[in-house]
Amino acid sequence: FFADCQNMAMRSTALAVLCLLLTLTSVDAKLVSGIITLSSQFTESYISKFSFSHQRTGQISGRFYTLGDRRYFDGQGHDLTFSLFADDVWDSFHNAFQQGTLCIQRRDMASWTTRIHPAKAEDPHNPEHGEDFYFSVEVPSLPHRAHYWYAVMMDCMLEQYDAHPPAIIYEVEFFNGHSHLPADEEGLPQVCLGVLVGLLFFGVFYVHLANKQWASSGQIHLIVVLFGLAYLAQTASMFCEFFHLRQYMIDGKGLRLRHTWLALDFGADLLQSMSELIISFVLICMAYGWTLTAPMSLLQGARNSGISGGLKEIFSKPADVGAFAVFASIFFVQVVLQLLGRRFEDDFTQFHDYEHAPGYTLLGMRIILCFAFILGTSMTIRGSRDSHVASFLGKLTLLGTTWFLAFPCLVASTAYVAPYNRHAIVTGGAIVLQSLALLVFMWMFLSRSEYYKISSLSRMGTLYSAGAMGGMSTTRKLATD
Repeated sequence: FFADCQNMAMRSTALAVLCLLLTLTSVDAKLVSGIITLSSQFTESYISKFSFSHQRTGQISGRFYTLGDRRYFDGQGHDLTFSLFADDVWDSFHNAFQQGTLCIQRRDMASWTTRIHPAKAEDPHNPEHGEDFYFSVEVPSLPHRAHYWYAVMMDCMLEQYDAHPPAIIYEVEFFNGHSHLPADEEGLPQVCLGVLVGLLFFGVFYVHLANKQWASSGQIHLIVVLFGLAYLAQTASMFCEFFHLRQYMIDGKGLRLRHTWLALDFGADLLQSMSELIISFVLICMAYGWTLTAPMSLLQGARNSGISGGLKEIFSKPADVGAFAVFASIFFVQVVLQLLGRRFEDDFTQFHDYEHAPGYTLLGMRIILCFAFILGTSMTIRGSRDSHVASFLGKLTLLGTTWFLAFPCLVASTAYVAPYNRHAIVTGGAIVLQSLALLVFMWMFLSRSEYYKISSLSRMGTLYSAGAMGGMSTTRKLATD
């Protein structure tokens, strides 16, 4: 069975790689849409932000319309403009708005401005719209660095009288030179494709290891199944992210939760979170002795009182209901936080998926799990009478702590990075770190390594594993101790 799976995995991998390469074709632009209502009190409205690469001429195309019989350009005073503020003046503009300065003073701070004129008679007009108007312009770029433009619709004439014009529905497309992806997304499709190809080929190696384990013992260990689930979740996450970016290139929207029910962008984040949580779960269970100590020592250790004893009782037996309940609860909280974080996607103060309260909470949860892991390894090392187990746990403590803290440290480091680089660093870094960690742990735990020799994996299918203390039974296909 596993031999057939291995052959099928190799053929499927080659086919999947070919299909992915064929999807890398020409692209389009970022598209944002929404409704704005300007008045005497609110003379401007934030539209979106977009990052342009250096030494590239950007292009912006806009379509605006009103509904019903009302027209925006109604014969009264109007000076409707589409203004762009460079990232180095945006804070000054925002502070001026908070201070209550005049609209015309704030507009003078814009890095670039174009006026929106009423549609001409020869322009296309939808009879269901009160009024249609368009613009399409080229915008300058900075010669020495990439940069963000912050787009704002302004009508400073509205301050001159009691004005309440109709709401405007807008659709604005941003083009970044000829690449059409914003500068903060450039390179991510290639990163996803490279990681995905690597994961697909590594899947063949995983099936090979599982086949060897099955052939030698007639059993599959739970740790092999868990890493297989983590691998599948990470690979599926890369598929989702890649095709979200591919769709983003085509229509400028991508497969985001606010645009479609097939939210592969959100699915990619959830699947990667699940993969990370499975690895965290396995590491913490191992820290409390799972697969490394005999069942008798687990039963004795479970009698310890206090928090540490309770943690050992839960995590030393991951196949039990208690451990699954903890895992499911943490994952549920992560899903809720991911959903809450989607509200900040296009906020002008956010440049990556963790630069807000839900994101900071997710990072804090990861740090808490790291403390639980370190507590577990220190307890197990102190209680172990096997020098080989203690030595391995010392190495695992260093490797596991590095993995737990690597991503929070990466996110923290972006505070010292230019805003237009933060998204690529956090997103690309998360993908690469998780995928590399998954491959390292799979190799470390599933091959005939130091861990295999000292763990219960080396005793599967033996008389010892079917002992009276509740260990693995040779009649069971899934080993859990």
